[in-house]
Amino acid sequence: MSISSSNSHTPIPQRKPWTTKEDELLTELRKQNNLDWIEVARRIDGRNPSQCAQRWKRIKGFKLRKQWTEEENQKLIDLVSKFGYHWSKISSFLPQRTGKQIREHYLNQLHPDINNEPWTKEEDEIVVEFYKRLGGKWSQISKNLNKRSENSIKNRFYSYLRNKYLNIKNPYYIVPEKKQKLNELNDSEQKLEKQITNPIKQEPSFQTNYQQVSKEQNMQLFMPYYQSQFIQYPMAYPCAMLVPIYLYQQQGTQVNQVMRY
Repeated sequence: MSISSSNSHTPIPQRKPWTTKEDELLTELRKQNNLDWIEVARRIDGRNPSQCAQRWKRIKGFKLRKQWTEEENQKLIDLVSKFGYHWSKISSFLPQRTGKQIREHYLNQLHPDINNEPWTKEEDEIVVEFYKRLGGKWSQISKNLNKRSENSIKNRFYSYLRNKYLNIKNPYYIVPEKKQKLNELNDSEQKLEKQITNPIKQEPSFQTNYQQVSKEQNMQLFMPYYQSQFIQYPMAYPCAMLVPIYLYQQQGTQVNQVMRY
């Protein structure tokens, strides 16, 4: 099985330290509960959602997860042998760990049937091939791999394989467009929509001897002849038709040709 990679080499961007101004902006944005991390990152130049979330944990004083010690690992193995998968009960013997942390650590790191060896190219290709067939059914995909846990397969796919083989980037690791640019785009779309729904009305104009004159001036040209017996058509307002109107000379007046647009 051979699956071509869409990008064989992707440079790793260098992280820049957070500034005080960025921290203040992040704190202000987090006060708006309706914003998710992607929207927060849109407003902080050069930061992706994952970086914003991790920085927020540091600002709020969240403690980073400590590495599991060999003593903790052995104690957890013994507790599972004694109590089974009763994670809440086991957590009472490991006060520094939550039930969720204990469960994930055991099933993905300590379970005797788990394969924690480095991933091979053949395994990567199997995951991608079965993902194309089954989607995110990790339990079924795991049956085709050598003792890989569902969680490890899922993590491998989203953190590496999806981008490498399917060219689908994780949105939480992409620096989004600035919100300002998005607002400008939305404004342009709204203006265009108004122009479509409410087209600009242009006042028609008249020409006398091919010269532009105002509506009032043309009305004055019409008015003397409106009651005349030579004019058989009623006076009408200008419309969008190219119809010439010839006015016949009366009592020494000059013949004018009026083009109505």
